[in-house]
Amino acid sequence: MTLTEAELDRLIKDIGLKKPRGGSQRKPIAHGTYKGARQHRYREEPLCEPCRIAENAYQNERYAARRGYLTEEQWQARQAGGSL
Repeated sequence: MTLTEAELDRLIKDIGLKKPRGGSQRKPIAHGTYKGARQHRYREEPLCEPCRIAENAYQNERYAARRGYLTEEQWQARQAGGSL
């Protein structure tokens, strides 16, 4: 059974649980971003497809930056600049 945020808030109030530390409510997940993927992992939820794709893109960029790989656009610019 999956609850919406509103249903979860109502259930928390009905059973008399305390609010999360700091008095804040759970923030909505920023789907389709690396931050959204981190939010899924923090909540121990499976990643949705847009968040999984965003996390993979982020990790690929980090790996390429560490290895010094060029993107296609950078390679094309270098080739164009070298032939002049």
